[in-house]
Amino acid sequence: MDTQRFVERRKQLGYSQVTLCQGICTQSTLSKFENGLQIPSLAILSKLCARLGFSIDDLNTQDPSSIRYLRDLLTLIEENLMIENYGRVQELLEKLDPQTIQVPEEQMHYYYLEGMSAVLTNKRPAEALFSFAQILDALDEQHQTVYSQLAYLGKGVLYVRKEDLQQAAFFFDKVATYLNRLVTSEATAELQGERYFQMLTLMYYLAEYHSLLQEVTQSNELIEMALDLCGVKHVTYFLPRLKLLQAKNLILAHGELPQIKTVLNDALAFARLNRNQSVQVQIMALQKNLPAQ
Repeated sequence: MDTQRFVERRKQLGYSQVTLCQGICTQSTLSKFENGLQIPSLAILSKLCARLGFSIDDLNTQDPSSIRYLRDLLTLIEENLMIENYGRVQELLEKLDPQTIQVPEEQMHYYYLEGMSAVLTNKRPAEALFSFAQILDALDEQHQTVYSQLAYLGKGVLYVRKEDLQQAAFFFDKVATYLNRLVTSEATAELQGERYFQMLTLMYYLAEYHSLLQEVTQSNELIEMALDLCGVKHVTYFLPRLKLLQAKNLILAHGELPQIKTVLNDALAFARLNRNQSVQVQIMALQKNLPAQ
C-alpha cells in the first residue's frame, strides 16, 4: 500500500494529521498508518481516503504501466506546477518516459507539462519548443484540443521572457480567441468541465500578460473568471497567484490602499495554505513598499 502517496496528498491539500482524522479516528491511528506500522480498519481508511478525494484502490495502484497511475502522476505534476514547486515537478517528470505512453491525450498532457516546466525554470528555449512541437506538429495537427492552446500559451510565456512581445502577442491572441469562443458560445460548460486545471492555467497567464501590458481591465476580467472557477471547483492552487496579480493590477490602477492591503492579505493566506514560498516572498516585498497609511 502506497502510504507515501497518502501522506503527500494530505500535505498538498493542507491537512494536518489532527484535522484530517477529526471525526474519523485518533491521531495515533493515523500516525501509525502513515509510518507503516499499522493499517486501520477498512471503514476508517475509506473515510480518510474519501476526505482526500481518492479511494483505497488508488493507494494500491503503483504499477507505472497502468492508466490510473499515469493520470494520477500527471495530475500531481500539474498540481505542483500550479504552486510553483518546480523541483518536485522535475523529479516527477523524470519518473515518466514519454515513449512508453500509449494514449495520445496523456502524451499531450506530458509534453505540455514538460514544456511549461522548461519555460518557467528558464531552460534552453529549444527544450520547451521541442515539447510544444510534439503537440502542435504531431499529436494534435488540427489544433482541436486544449493542449494546443496550452502549447500556444507556453510559447507566449517563453517569448515574453525573451522580451519578444510581438511574437508573444501572436500566441496569446490565439489563446484569447479560444477563451472568448468558450465564453460567448454554448461551449461555456467546457470551462467547468474535467479540464478546469488547464482552463485556470490559460486564464492566469493570459491575465498576467495583459497586466504586463498595463491592460488592467482585460486582466481583471480574466482574474474574476478564474476566481469564479476556483470557487465552483473548490480549487486553491491558483488562488495565491490570482490574488497577487489582482493586487498588482490595483497598484497599476492607483487603487485604494486599504483594498490593496486586503487583497495582499488574502493572497498571503492562500499562499501559506498552499505552501507557495515564491508567492509569499513576492507579497512580502510588495507589502514593504506600500505606504504606511
